[in-house]
Amino acid sequence: MDRNQAIGMVLISAMIFVYFFFFASPPSDTKEKEPKKIEISKNKENKQQQIPTDSKAYEPEFLSGKSQDFVLENENLKITFNTKGGKIKQVLLKGYQTYDKKPLLLLDESFSQMSYILPTKQGKIDLYGIFYEGTLKANTLILKAKANGKEVEQSYTLLPNSFELDYKIKVNGFELSKEEATLLWNADMPRTEKDATPSRIKSTIAYYAQEDGYDYLSESGEKQEETIAEPLQWVAFRQQFFIASIFATEKNTFTKAALKTTANEKDQDVVKSYEAKLSTNSDNLQKGQSTFKFYLGPNKYDILKKFDNDFSRNVGLGWGIFGWVNKFLVIPILDVLKNLGSYGLIIIVLVIILRLILFPLSYKSYLGMAKMKVLKPEIDEIKVRTGGDMQKMQQEQMELFRQVGINPLASMVPMLLQMPILIAMFQYFPNAIELRQESLFWADDLSTYDSILNLPFNIPFYGSHVSLFTILMTASTIVYTWFSNQNSTAEASMKVVGYVMPLVFMFMLNSYPAGLSYYYFISNISSILQQIGIKRFVNEEKIKAILEKNKVKNKDKKKSGFQQRLEEALKAQQEKLETKQKELQKKQQNNNKNLKK
Repeated sequence: MDRNQAIGMVLISAMIFVYFFFFASPPSDTKEKEPKKIEISKNKENKQQQIPTDSKAYEPEFLSGKSQDFVLENENLKITFNTKGGKIKQVLLKGYQTYDKKPLLLLDESFSQMSYILPTKQGKIDLYGIFYEGTLKANTLILKAKANGKEVEQSYTLLPNSFELDYKIKVNGFELSKEEATLLWNADMPRTEKDATPSRIKSTIAYYAQEDGYDYLSESGEKQEETIAEPLQWVAFRQQFFIASIFATEKNTFTKAALKTTANEKDQDVVKSYEAKLSTNSDNLQKGQSTFKFYLGPNKYDILKKFDNDFSRNVGLGWGIFGWVNKFLVIPILDVLKNLGSYGLIIIVLVIILRLILFPLSYKSYLGMAKMKVLKPEIDEIKVRTGGDMQKMQQEQMELFRQVGINPLASMVPMLLQMPILIAMFQYFPNAIELRQESLFWADDLSTYDSILNLPFNIPFYGSHVSLFTILMTASTIVYTWFSNQNSTAEASMKVVGYVMPLVFMFMLNSYPAGLSYYYFISNISSILQQIGIKRFVNEEKIKAILEKNKVKNKDKKKSGFQQRLEEALKAQQEKLETKQKELQKKQQNNNKNLKK
C-alpha cells in the first residue's frame, strides 16, 4: 500500500461513512423487548380515518344477512373472505413464519380494515359494510348483494402459483352523485421480525404516480403525510420483507390519494401504522370498469420485477451503479446457487465467483504495490535530496515514474473499481428476504444480527449484544491489513489508518445482518489467500530489472501530454501557494510596523 493507495483507502472509507450516515438504514442499538401477544381490537377502525355514511342511503336488505367465510387458496396464499362486507378478512402467507415461529398473517381483520365509499344522491354507502351472498367457482369467488333494483357485485380471482389476486367491483341501479368513490385502507402492521428497529425503518407507503413515477413516504420520523393530486397506478404498504399492494388498471387509475404513516418506537408490537385514502371514478363502478389487482406476498426482486411501473423498486437494492451490481450480478449469481441449500455455502461460492471476476483488478493492484515497493529507496532518496521543497520533490517523482513506466494512480484505480460491489453488499443484505430465517452455526437468522452475548447495558454506537460474525470480520480485516502493509511503502501514520478503520466498522456493523458480516469475513479470508498466492508469482527482482530497462529506454523519451499538464498544474499550484505566503508575510510585516508606531 503506497501513498496513493493509502489516500485511496481513506477516500473509500470516507465514501462508506457517507453511505452509512446518509443512505444506509441505521441499525438497532438497543436491546429489543420481548413483544406482548398481539391482540389488536377488532374495533380498531374507530380510531382510523373514516368517511361518514348515511343510513338512509342503504336498502334494509343490504344490512341483514348471514355471515359466512369463503376461502381462496393456492400454493402460496390462503385468503379468507366474509360475506359481511365481501372484503378480505385474512391473508396467510404459506412458507413463511414470524420470527417466533407463528403463522405469518400479512393481513387480518384484527389489524387491517378497508372501506369502499360510494357517493349516491341519497347519501354515502360503504360497499364493504353490507351483506353479500357468495358463490365459489374454482379459484374465483363471486359476491352479490341485491335489493329493490340495486345490485353490487364483487369478484375475486386468485391466480395459480402466484401472490396475485384479481378484483372487480360493479354496481347497478344507484343514482350516483358527482363525487368520486373512495377506497379507504388502514392497517397497524404487527411485528414479524426479531429486530423491530430496521423493520420499522424500512416500512412505509410506496406508490407510482403517472407523471412523477415511483416515490414513497419518508421512512423516518413518527408521522409522515402526503397528498398526491395526480393519478396513481399502484399503492403499496411496504414492510422490510413483505408487501401488500393494490394496482389499478390503466382505465381505472386512482385519481388522487392521501397517504399517512405513523410509528411509535416504544411499541414493539406494531411496526408501523398505515392509512391510505384512494379516490376512484364512480362512473367506472356503473360501467363495470372498476378492476384492480392485489399483490400480497414477499418483497422479493425476482417476483416484483415482473410487474410494470417500477414496482421492483420496493426492494431496496441501492441507487445507480450499486443497484445495477445487485440486479445484474449478485442476484443472478444467487439464483443459480440457491439449489446448494445452505446459505453459508452459497455465500462462500458467491465470494469465490466475485473474486475470480475481480482477479485481474486485484492482480494489477498488487503488481502496482510491488513496483512502488521496489522504487521506495529511490523515492526516499528524492525526499532527502529535495529537502522540504514539495514542488521539486513531486516533479522528480513524476520524472522517475515516467522513466520506469509507472502510473502512480494505477494501483489505486483497481481498488476504486471494486468499491461498487463493496457498497452494493451493504444495500443488498439488509433487504434480502432470501436470508430471512436462514441459520448458520450460532446465527439463527442471517437477515438480522447474530448474538453470542446479550449485555445488561447499552454501549453507545455498539448496542447491547455482541455479534461474533462482526468480531470475526474485524479480526480478518486487521490480518488482511497486516498482510497488505508487508508490501506497503506508506508512512507509518498512514498504515495506522488501516488498523483503526476495522475497529470503527465493528461498532457500525454490530447490529447489521449476520449475513453481511459473514460475507465480509469470507471475503477477507479469500483476499488473504489470494494475496499469498499472487505473492508467490510476483518476483520483485524481475520487476526491478524491468523497471531498470524501462528507465534506460525512456531516458530521452518525450513527456506525455498528460504528464506535462500535470507538472504544469503542480507548478501553478506551488506558485500560487508561494504568492499567498509572500502576501501573508508582507501583511505581517506591515502589521508589525504599525504596532511599533
